[in-house]
Amino acid sequence: MEVVIVEDEDLAADSLEKLLLQSPYNLTIKKRLESVSEALAWFKEHHCDLIFSDISLGDGDSFEIFEALKIKTPIIFTTAYDQYAIQSFQFQAIDYLLKPYNRASLNRALEKFIALSNRKEETPDSQDLESLISQLRTIPEINTYQTRFLITKGDLLVSITSEDIAYFMADDKSLFLFTRKGEIFLYDDTLSNLERKLSPRDFFKVNRKFIVRHNSIKSIIKYSQSRLKVELQPQPSFNDPILISAKNIQSFKDWLNN
Repeated sequence: MEVVIVEDEDLAADSLEKLLLQSPYNLTIKKRLESVSEALAWFKEHHCDLIFSDISLGDGDSFEIFEALKIKTPIIFTTAYDQYAIQSFQFQAIDYLLKPYNRASLNRALEKFIALSNRKEETPDSQDLESLISQLRTIPEINTYQTRFLITKGDLLVSITSEDIAYFMADDKSLFLFTRKGEIFLYDDTLSNLERKLSPRDFFKVNRKFIVRHNSIKSIIKYSQSRLKVELQPQPSFNDPILISAKNIQSFKDWLNN
């Protein structure tokens, strides 16, 4: 079984690939794609047996890929946001994994794909589809995001509200929380995992090191023809520019305009 992964975060793609290769099924990872544009170009020339696809990519939604090319390959969607659930089933979706998923839920999705393949069906029948949608409707809506963050301050445990946070910064294997007052605390989490817990209305992941709150942005400057430079307040204690790549610029502008 040849599998293609459409995912723009390396950590998420690595984790999915590891889980897939540990599954009881004989499969190979044929290709990893990171953007709508890259996937459009690749799928025009290549095929696979099964697609695992995140929905929100740096340069758009993966729905654009499958709508443009009318891909008939079965798809298992993976995403942190359940508002896409019903929309996903207008394509060749056979399942929908809400991040963070685990080995058991992944294997159940693979089992469903194997069962459908054995029946020589490309998509679920109407009863299967209605069942999936019914299950998805029981998932609590992701509208209650994390609003308090517990940190250690000397011998004290302090809960900081999201309104008091300026941004999060990943440095090597550590994650730091910066407050609007200029305080810096070590926070026990990862940037990728944290992104799913924060309100997308208030926070945006500008690159692989920073998640920023909108009111922490001091200025936005054209750094080159394809990148933007963001200056934060309070200013981080290093001189490297905080850059937004070309693939993230439009979604960043949409976020600022929302």
